[in-house]
Amino acid sequence: MKKTILTVAAVALALMMGACNKSHQCKCEFIDTPDDGLLKVFEMDGSIDCEDITEMSFEEHVATDEGQSLRRVEVHKVKCREYNE
Repeated sequence: MKKTILTVAAVALALMMGACNKSHQCKCEFIDTPDDGLLKVFEMDGSIDCEDITEMSFEEHVATDEGQSLRRVEVHKVKCREYNE
C-alpha cells in the first residue's frame, strides 16, 4: 500500500513538473521603420514562441467620465527571436 502511494505521488510530481512552462526572453526589432537603437526584450511564458510574434503596439491608458480604456498609439511590424541566440 505504501509503495503504491509513493508511486502515484512520484508520477503526479513528474506530470506537474512537465506541465510547468518556463518563461523565456524574446528580442524583437522593427521591420517597418528604421532601427531606433533601443533593445526590445520581452519576458514571455512558455506557451508563446518568439517567432510567432509579428506585431507590437504601444498603448496608453485613457480615463474618461464613461470609464477607463487602452488606446493604441503606435503599431509596428516586428521580427522576434530568442534573446539568448
